[in-house]
Amino acid sequence: MTIDKDLGMGRLIQRRDFIQGVAVGVGGAAAASASPVMAKAGSSAFANSDGPVSAANYPPMRTGMRGQHPGAFEGAHALRDGQGFPGAVDTGERYDLVVVGGGLSGLAAAYFFRKRAGPNAKILILDNHDDFGGHAKRNEFVYNGKQLLANGGSSYLVSPSRWTYESISLIRELGIGRGHPSDRVDGNIYRSLGMQSSTFFRKQVYGKDKLLLGGTPTSPTPEWLAQTPFSQRVRDDLLRITTAKIDYMSGMSAAEKTAKLQAMSYRDYLLNVAKVHPDVVPLMQGMWCLGADMGTAWFAFFRMRPGFQGLGLELPLLSPESEEHKADDFVMPAGNSDVARLIVRALIPDALAPGDFAAVETKRVNYAALDREQPTRIRLSSIAIKVRHVGTAGRLFDPDNSECEVTYMNGGKASLVHGKNVIMACMNNIVPYLIPELPEEQKTALHAAVRAVNQETNVLFRNWEAFARLKTNSIAFPGTFYGRMSLPSPRYFGDLVPSRVPSEPIVVSFGTGANSGVCSNTTMLSELTGGNPPEPGTPADDQFRMARAGLLQTPFEHFERAVRSQAAAALSGTGFDPARDILAITVNRWAHGFTTGRNQLFEADQVGKTSPTEIARAPYGRITIANADAGGVSTAGTAIDEAFRAVRELEQRQLGFYEQI
Repeated sequence: MTIDKDLGMGRLIQRRDFIQGVAVGVGGAAAASASPVMAKAGSSAFANSDGPVSAANYPPMRTGMRGQHPGAFEGAHALRDGQGFPGAVDTGERYDLVVVGGGLSGLAAAYFFRKRAGPNAKILILDNHDDFGGHAKRNEFVYNGKQLLANGGSSYLVSPSRWTYESISLIRELGIGRGHPSDRVDGNIYRSLGMQSSTFFRKQVYGKDKLLLGGTPTSPTPEWLAQTPFSQRVRDDLLRITTAKIDYMSGMSAAEKTAKLQAMSYRDYLLNVAKVHPDVVPLMQGMWCLGADMGTAWFAFFRMRPGFQGLGLELPLLSPESEEHKADDFVMPAGNSDVARLIVRALIPDALAPGDFAAVETKRVNYAALDREQPTRIRLSSIAIKVRHVGTAGRLFDPDNSECEVTYMNGGKASLVHGKNVIMACMNNIVPYLIPELPEEQKTALHAAVRAVNQETNVLFRNWEAFARLKTNSIAFPGTFYGRMSLPSPRYFGDLVPSRVPSEPIVVSFGTGANSGVCSNTTMLSELTGGNPPEPGTPADDQFRMARAGLLQTPFEHFERAVRSQAAAALSGTGFDPARDILAITVNRWAHGFTTGRNQLFEADQVGKTSPTEIARAPYGRITIANADAGGVSTAGTAIDEAFRAVRELEQRQLGFYEQI
């Protein structure tokens, strides 16, 4: 097609559901080769101890479909569907601890265990992805010798001043903290060019392409609204819902208002209480990873969504959207993948160069060092398919004289290792398939952890001259597949230098809107589900399942076409050419993304009931569970806390406790 050719769909960048052009099957990723753009990174300036770095040997540089990439999840689906696996070969390896899952919780569990057991404790970490960190994912690009980093998943430490002693102690022991002399943001780079936020109205939705500076649907002004293609009713309702202090529930007490907000969805509140036009609802972009119909109006109030400023209610807790809370959050250039790298270095010193947390930001991990003969080993592209106690079924056992077997797939082959202890740091919903002997009540509780679906797309642009000409650094796209595209904050960090002039390359992020939750963007959700999105009011877990199926079935080309077409339309008239100026695209697909915990809108009788998370995380013999699911909250602090708990439970058993299986 001529349109696709003009967009650059024929360009030699990674686009299909392969890892660097190599097909993968159940059991792990095949060897990768460098993509045309990324091959430029293979210079001595960016070499590690095993030679030049490229996409072939450095996972963060791989483009195309990342996150839960092809090869990382098919084995789990095969296990779920009852498919058979080849017989396992016993490697003869024996460990004091085997950790299933190399995300933040799994890495932290290994860290805490080694701290108690000593530096010579033998630990093996298995992970199904070709990179460690789980949802804490690092995307790295190099163009013309310039190194650029981006976050591909878990993005920041949420209010660390409120963390537990155990979790914040780990962060401090890694040397992470505020106030590093190299850490600063140069806000003048964009400000000096008069750049500001903007909104682009696409002709496919609004009949005419139009870029408006200085506003978005959730932060409008009367002057900005007057220029929009919205109807007068929608304009009036947008201004009213975002700026007016109206008590839509007058006559009720604070307790009555709270109870009513907790019993209705945000969508119902907007339509039936605030009485806005239906076209206003999708412009509110949902809340966090939820659509407006998937969470309570009380949760929307807590997340500081528009429409509640006149109710006279006070939040019992500090909202994550408040300025005070945001000021306490701590973000590193590549998100929480920077935490994962530092834990890996603490476990395997040869994996990353010495230096403080900012000094190593631009240094690269030596992946060849991860699975060498050493006390702690990390084995990637290895998906667990079975975990069981040996010789303990049906009777009491001595935890000091028994062990577990862990079987995993790597490269199409099944292998078996032995562990005196096992920590399941994978997602809750896969655990019942790995350990079918678990009590039925616990398996049911584990299956209850249905995660939200999210994605983050990072795109390497040859330069950002088009943005400078239009005087915008962030563009919202109402009613469009990607709800926004934005330039990164110009941040100095260690040796990392931002793109300082428009002629330099830059990484542009494409997201769903206010966040990365797929279900919060009705247009993306509709396209991913083939034009058949869930009906409003469908239980959140069912909506997540539908979105998940759609996300896994949607090819990379769909995301690429959306990136190219939206950028071409919004940057039209500036000389921008998507075929020439878009150099690489990384889609971080998280079909099982955020832990969401319990949802009062669809579980109104939860008061007084034991939380499924408590039942799910119960230890089982020499096996404990550590992940964000175990805490019901999708934060790095929760993942670390649950890792500490899991290690403590193992420690208690080694002190003489017995368990009957």
